[in-house]
Amino acid sequence: MGKRVRGIWAAALSVALAVAGVGQAGAAESDGTAVSGSTRVDAADSLRTVTLVSGDRVRVRSGTYEVQPGPGRERMVFAQHRIGGHDYVIPADALSMIGARRVDRRLFDITELLASRYDDAEQTELPLLVRATDQTAARQRASGYAVARDLPGIRAQAVRVPKKRAGEFWRSLDAQVAGKTASAGVERVWLDGQRQISLDHSVPQIGAPAVWQAGRTGRGVTVAVLDTGIDATHPDFTGRLAQVRNFTDDPDADDHVGHGTHVASIIAGSGAASGGRYRGVAPDATLLVGKVCTDGGCPDSAILAGMEWAAANGAVVVNLSLGGADTTELDPLKEAVETLTARTGTLFVVAAGNSGPQARSISSPASADSALAVGAMDGADKLAESSSRGPRLAGGAIKPEITAPGVDIVAARARNSEADDPVDESYTRMSGTSMATPHVAGSAALLAQQHPTFRAADLKATLMGTAKPDATSRLTEQGAGRVDVAAASGSTLRADPPAVDLGIAKWPHQDDRAASRTVAFRNDGATAATLSLTVSVTGPDGTHATDGMFRIEPAQLTVAAGGSASATITARTAISGSEGVYEGRVVASGPAGVVRIPVTIDREPESYDLKLTHLDRTGSLTDSYNTFLDGLSASGTVVPYEPDGTASIRLRAGSYHLTSVISDEHGDDRLVSLLTQPQLELTADTTVVLDARLAKSSTVTVPRPAATPTGSVIGYYRHLPDGSLNAASVFSFGGMTPLFAAQFGPALPGNEMRGRLQTVFTEPGPDGQFGSGSHRYHLAWFPSGQVPSGIRQEVRTADLAQVEATYPASESGTIGEKTVFASRPDYTESVSFGGTVPLPATRTEYYSRADDIRWSADVRMGEVQQMSAPTAYPAGRQTESWQAGPLSPGFPAPPSSITVFSDGYWVTRQGNRIFAAVPLFSDRDIRHAGVADTTSYTQRLLRDGQPVPLIDDYDYEVPAAAANYRYSVTATRDTELSTRVQAEWTFRSEKSEKLARLPVMAVRFAPALDGDNAAPAGRDLRIPVTVQRQAGATPAQVRSLTVEVSFDDGQTWRLASVQKSGAGWLADVHHPAGAGYAALRAYAVDQSGNTVRQTIIRAYRIKG
Repeated sequence: MGKRVRGIWAAALSVALAVAGVGQAGAAESDGTAVSGSTRVDAADSLRTVTLVSGDRVRVRSGTYEVQPGPGRERMVFAQHRIGGHDYVIPADALSMIGARRVDRRLFDITELLASRYDDAEQTELPLLVRATDQTAARQRASGYAVARDLPGIRAQAVRVPKKRAGEFWRSLDAQVAGKTASAGVERVWLDGQRQISLDHSVPQIGAPAVWQAGRTGRGVTVAVLDTGIDATHPDFTGRLAQVRNFTDDPDADDHVGHGTHVASIIAGSGAASGGRYRGVAPDATLLVGKVCTDGGCPDSAILAGMEWAAANGAVVVNLSLGGADTTELDPLKEAVETLTARTGTLFVVAAGNSGPQARSISSPASADSALAVGAMDGADKLAESSSRGPRLAGGAIKPEITAPGVDIVAARARNSEADDPVDESYTRMSGTSMATPHVAGSAALLAQQHPTFRAADLKATLMGTAKPDATSRLTEQGAGRVDVAAASGSTLRADPPAVDLGIAKWPHQDDRAASRTVAFRNDGATAATLSLTVSVTGPDGTHATDGMFRIEPAQLTVAAGGSASATITARTAISGSEGVYEGRVVASGPAGVVRIPVTIDREPESYDLKLTHLDRTGSLTDSYNTFLDGLSASGTVVPYEPDGTASIRLRAGSYHLTSVISDEHGDDRLVSLLTQPQLELTADTTVVLDARLAKSSTVTVPRPAATPTGSVIGYYRHLPDGSLNAASVFSFGGMTPLFAAQFGPALPGNEMRGRLQTVFTEPGPDGQFGSGSHRYHLAWFPSGQVPSGIRQEVRTADLAQVEATYPASESGTIGEKTVFASRPDYTESVSFGGTVPLPATRTEYYSRADDIRWSADVRMGEVQQMSAPTAYPAGRQTESWQAGPLSPGFPAPPSSITVFSDGYWVTRQGNRIFAAVPLFSDRDIRHAGVADTTSYTQRLLRDGQPVPLIDDYDYEVPAAAANYRYSVTATRDTELSTRVQAEWTFRSEKSEKLARLPVMAVRFAPALDGDNAAPAGRDLRIPVTVQRQAGATPAQVRSLTVEVSFDDGQTWRLASVQKSGAGWLADVHHPAGAGYAALRAYAVDQSGNTVRQTIIRAYRIKG
């Protein structure tokens, strides 16, 4: 929401600025920066005046408004804009606070304030919720204002500000938020508003009050909630909780997330804390609460145990407002739904998920046949954008099957949880299918009280058959429609099945057989029911299906009291029409009520059968294969498999990339073959024989005969039309096991697909171990458009980059590890090859040399890990040193192996998030970034001198407005060198929609040290110094640099002589006599005023 509002403001300020202090409406400043102060607003015709929290007044009459600035604000500028039918009038001094989410935008929503009857004729006070960093200070600052109640759960107070003192309050707030006062400031101010789409509206929206009036409130019905636990102390659950069980590793069943409490409240909350306003759907139902989720997730084992427990303890309905990615397979949760439903008759009501608007995004276990999958609607019965869409991944069945209100739902708030959108201390707002699901579960409880003999299928059918469809949403998005429990309670009819999936009519269609399904109508009434049956279906283009394509017979049906009668729905897809999914409803209507049955059939577009035969290297059918097809003309991946080695699959006509990996047992080895056909055109029924005998091995030879291959990879990568990456490889580590590959069809253009061959050769050392060898080859090729198959590469030393690499030892006798990655600019995925390095060590490493090949490495030596940025090695000999001291902060280009660090960059900002993860132990090579195990690690961010809380390991949430920041970090290690590294940066930052690299620097030292990271005592040492700026940050030259040295672990410091030298500096220090350690400290300032101050205790040894 914050990003969207800010974007709108950029436009609104240019066209809708009204300047205060003008004598009449329509006057404007001569420079053109303001326009008319009178503009249309949809409000009441009579004059109504609204006082804003800023002390300004807005007068509304006959659809116009007029701004009257508060005292002392005569020169204030205001902005007006409309979002979603709401008009806003905002003074310029509120913009940054709204953008920073310090001030609720609704405080300037004229439409909302009038609708809530907060105009001056109705209210003499402004109702606010105020959160401050110090509650005591907040109460003192609120002196003279009416504090309605303390809300410690949300760290806030409900404050009533007299409108005549609003300007005074605003000036105080402005100073506190801006950090202009010495006392702790206000964190946030909300309107104590009245939302329209909330539980007191959503419960009537589904017809629950009408059912209550008939005496059905869920009494005697047990509903289980399997979620994050519950706040059992909440007044709304008094007398409602039969059992509470904890199935997680948490020490108790208390709800520390808030989700489970909210869900349970929607089902059966009494509304006691709100005087009955926020009652649940079935307020007298009995609750079983099983805690199956923590703030870290919901283990399958905990969910399964909870489901069993609930069903065994008499739950008629189980609410599961949870889910995960679905597959075409029957996973344990879906299986449990099916098993328990069949065994106990319990209805599992499950959230469809919040992955909309993507099609086929229904989560599991909502995708289970017996589950009642629930999507989310808003208060206007329109589908929520985030609600997951169908059809189901497996088989195309109708999911979700029903919808319910799930947007801005007010329900109980757990006392031990953070409320993102609080109403007061007892209630909060949440949105999602998690909130929609308990509306349906509560509705099922009301029906179960009315019909005690109903089992899961009966409840499901009744709710679906009486649901209210939305004409603007597709059936595959909403299922039967929005639950209408009043209609369900008043109905004596239900259908079996409650939805009809007529399957797939295979292409071509001229000889299609009619597809039929029988639907049984059950009448639970005391008299016979006569029903008129109609069917209405639309095609994939939204137009009505061709006449005669769909028929329901008979057209009229009489169902005896307590009996059933059947009708048949038939689809004749041989009749000409569009190809794709047809969807509609059978409607059975009569004096006894109306039942709607969703109907779908897929009139398959042009499609063919693809048969795949898999043969191993002996020519025999094999079950040891992995085959997948990626769509080129349409997105999606298909993974066919049959254990007999022949797999058949039905696919749309089009282009596909076919890949298979076949494995053979060959003595003690496995021979692996990669087979790929990058351009499979499916224009007819096709058989492809994937024969591993056609795959050939590739060989590589190197100049040094003692060098042995210790790792190899063969594969390809391809960028697909939808932007995704298709890549496959086969690889081996160690030994002489060959790899085989084959490609069918022509080579593709190099910018579309590239093959890959990578291998490592290592020469063993005197002890016969490869790690101690003095020579190693890292070789890679990326041939254009073709997977490597049967190629021969004879490598010459002249074709390679030769790197003399040194690995000093921080501690003697240790073993290091080095892992090497090969990549290209358009392909950073990589199979890496690693090995051990006895320390200290010097060895010759050879690398393939090409403009498009990048090499990077991770080197782990003791507790420190160095990572290098991708580098294209030039021809000839060069040197490279790892772990050479001193270890200090560094900001190289991001290593390809790092993915956790915000796109690989170290200190960034996007939106209102600042991310900071600094490699504090980088060695002296400016291409390296180093991290280490530490005994202590502290970090702190200050904004204009005020601390900013850390929201996770690396992220801070900050206000949008520009401010001065100070970020500091200190790490200590229980080791000999770089025992304490401390750094502090200052910079200025404001909200950035795109990822912005912040202007941080690091001072890198490169003294000439020996293999033990030591320098001689009693001598001068010249230290090359580089100030390294984070790549991608706004450029600025270094204005000044100072360097200091200490020989007593930082107790005293001496200023080093520093002189400019090319792009860097030279610092001269003199070592005292005798062994010891040197510490280094530096301070740099750039031309933009950004600074860095860093200290390294025991940066290197001094040898006596």
